[in-house]
Amino acid sequence: MLSIILTAALSACVPTARDGEAADITGQPVALTLLHTSDVHARLYEYQFTPSFTDNQLGLQDELGPYGGLAEMAYILKRERARSGRVLHLDSGDSFQGAVVFNSFLGEAEFRAMSEAGLDAAVVANHEFDYGAANLATQGAAWAKFDLLAANYDFADSDLPYATELEDLVIPSRMFELDGLRVGVIGLANISSLNSIYDQSNSLGIRVIEPGPAIEDEAAKLRAEGAQLIVVLSHMGLDEDIVNARAYPDIDIILGGHNHIALDPPLVVVNDATGKRIPIVHSGAFAKFVGRLDVVVQDGEVLSTDYTLFPIDGTVPQDPATAEILMEYAEQLDYELNLDQVIGYAETELTRYGTSGGDSMLGNLSAEAMRLMPGVETEIALTNTLGIRADIPAGEITLDTLFNAMPFDNTVTTMFLSGREVQELLDFATSRSTDRGCQSQIQVAGIRFTMNCAEGVAQDIVINGVQLQLDGTYELATNNYIAHGGSGFDVLERNTTQVDTGISIRDIVKQAISAAGSLPQAGIAQEDGRIQAVY
Repeated sequence: MLSIILTAALSACVPTARDGEAADITGQPVALTLLHTSDVHARLYEYQFTPSFTDNQLGLQDELGPYGGLAEMAYILKRERARSGRVLHLDSGDSFQGAVVFNSFLGEAEFRAMSEAGLDAAVVANHEFDYGAANLATQGAAWAKFDLLAANYDFADSDLPYATELEDLVIPSRMFELDGLRVGVIGLANISSLNSIYDQSNSLGIRVIEPGPAIEDEAAKLRAEGAQLIVVLSHMGLDEDIVNARAYPDIDIILGGHNHIALDPPLVVVNDATGKRIPIVHSGAFAKFVGRLDVVVQDGEVLSTDYTLFPIDGTVPQDPATAEILMEYAEQLDYELNLDQVIGYAETELTRYGTSGGDSMLGNLSAEAMRLMPGVETEIALTNTLGIRADIPAGEITLDTLFNAMPFDNTVTTMFLSGREVQELLDFATSRSTDRGCQSQIQVAGIRFTMNCAEGVAQDIVINGVQLQLDGTYELATNNYIAHGGSGFDVLERNTTQVDTGISIRDIVKQAISAAGSLPQAGIAQEDGRIQAVY
């Protein structure tokens, strides 16, 4: 309570500059507001979904949809900025990829809208590269009116044509002068998902710097320039944020993303060397929330913090200027794609995760559609669960709904695997799922198996009703992302029999929904226990 009162009082009485000079704040407690967003994933327009129990606990209530939207987010951001003195809006990345607006305009709409919302800086995240590094350079240079940060990416050694542009565009850190308070912001870009980047990591020309040296070097530089506060703007994920908060004494605050989680209140981690308490803020994903962290600082010491998480639902108005920008793209999309066209009907919500940790409704629908598609017709199919990004709500299934659920422009790749390679593939998927709460990270067709998370191995593998033969040969349909080694699927990447059919997985699923008419129905879009999760 003391921190709330002190923050409010300081917001009302902030030392100010005189005669054009920065205010002298020596020895005085001053207030700073950090507005935080993350992982927007192209959800520029409001959308319908069923809030989870966690969403409800965080303030996003049932029956108050539609949810999200950048114009609604901008309304909250501009309102909170107007209520503040010293203020920064910082974003933890992945504004690209997740809805059809990105597929059509390649990030232009995201960068324009976020610029209008008043964004000061964003860290470069893995999905910013989903149409290549050259596209990031083009969109950033043309439309980003905010700083792009990444202290742990170095493009200088590359001779690729866009490398010089990115070296100029993406900077390690930025000092913000806020009426006498100097705030240094360091960008920490994602490393673990570099193999999800469209171009593949070995052709991007990025030299990855370990986060420790990057933090220490940039913090030393910023402190030498008079930074009284060091904020790390991260897309490393929560586990890495915790490690860094404990290890590096110059960090005062971490604003993070990548895991699509919201923490309210923020997690507080004690630094091992100094005993300093470091708040770690994650403010959710898909334009569902805006976070506000109020900080009181005196002579470089954080005296108190207070956090508010604002849900974005149907009660939030739109910012007119941002809405006007977004209307341009909505009209073009409607003209070109007719996103409101109905392609089927969902009798109940079609979910991307299984209720018991195994196979899911949308996973089974997608995998079966892939292997049965004329021109594919393989014995088995496998796709990554995270390639399906949203549930499909009950009611009419529109093309827009399908794009939200399956935003990636992945195509079907076929290949031949030995039985031993199938075992290795499912063992890897089980191990990966074990690390994620025994929630299956794959969806399959033509395969039944036990995902033994207690031992981290796949057991009782049956292929189309017959026990797996280690010396046998099986034709697999999968998506081109994991076929190229995305998400660590090395067993697929090294396969030399790959054929990319060029057939869009989203189009295949669209055809399956249209053919079925209404879902779920017997054998289609139903969980059937083909993946049994054992803890």
